[in-house]
Amino acid sequence: MMDKYLIWLSQIKGVGPVLQKKLLEAFECPEAVFHADKAELKSVPGVGAATAESILNSKSLEKAEGILEKAEKLKIKILTCHDPLYPELAKTLPRSPLVLYYLGNIKENSMGVCIVGARRCTNYGKTVTREAAGFLAKEGIPVISGLAKGIDSYAHTSCIKNEGYTLAFVASGVDICYPKEHRELREAVINNGAVISQFPPNTSAKANHFPVRNYLMSAWAFNVLVVEAGEKSGSLITAKLASEQGKQVLAVPNNIYSPEGRGTNLLIAKGAEIYLKERQLLMNQDKGFAAAENKRESNHVKKNVKRNLEVQETLSPIEKKISELIAEKPQQIEKLSLLFSDRLSFLETISLMELEEKIERLPGGMIRKSR
Repeated sequence: MMDKYLIWLSQIKGVGPVLQKKLLEAFECPEAVFHADKAELKSVPGVGAATAESILNSKSLEKAEGILEKAEKLKIKILTCHDPLYPELAKTLPRSPLVLYYLGNIKENSMGVCIVGARRCTNYGKTVTREAAGFLAKEGIPVISGLAKGIDSYAHTSCIKNEGYTLAFVASGVDICYPKEHRELREAVINNGAVISQFPPNTSAKANHFPVRNYLMSAWAFNVLVVEAGEKSGSLITAKLASEQGKQVLAVPNNIYSPEGRGTNLLIAKGAEIYLKERQLLMNQDKGFAAAENKRESNHVKKNVKRNLEVQETLSPIEKKISELIAEKPQQIEKLSLLFSDRLSFLETISLMELEEKIERLPGGMIRKSR
């Protein structure tokens, strides 16, 4: 069964979507990857001896079969990279997963506009969100968000009230409601769209899952609207990812003294489109894959040229400490975490640094500085 082998490939520790896709390209199907020997695996660019060994040590379908059984029992549907319902523009991005799990209905042409913002939002933010999501619903454009408190919840709710279609990407298994207060909203999203995750059933929400969730939200969007965001908001991560993916980022201008507006004002200062009217949300809907692909390639070239300088300029204190600790050789994440008083912040920072390509993960729970 094809899904079984794809799920197996997607669950190998230390082998992320980028390498999974390289393996699929080399062997043409996941079953062939499963049966490959060490020499064959090492012939794939990016697969060293340690990674090949990790793949060989993972040659059991028990976990994949268990995931399939849970999904069937919970009526969770599976979307793979071979499914035409997986938007081409989303699945061709390097870090988009091979396998997604969902409840509800994924329709054709499900890409839309991603609306994100602060959990602790103001009345101003709520109003902008309601109007934007309502407008998109009436235009027949899917509203993408993350089912979180604050702006996310207002985006989903307004879309549904206006008889629109909405998708919620979550940082847990789709069978788990996080936050718990959103049980009714989650059910409403399922009935008017879908709740989607790359994490298998029974997976709890964790700090390092949220940047991965944000990548998918931006991947599924033509445009991203950031309504309100603090200086360290996860919404800024979504905006950064969207920009790297070649998507249009719009930011709502705010009072310069408002903590909830510092992040959006900063985005505008760095070149994000100032959001002033709802018609702006229709930009890029008809540009298709080529325009976004060209912009993404251009961003990639610029990023490679400037990366060393940017890393030096943007490292936070915790990032600097991590960089110093792994400067000489790779280190195990679990051991590094013992050196930090706030373990959750450490894990979240590790995830952000990986997304920003400041570090890279290795098999065995190790990390090293990006080369």
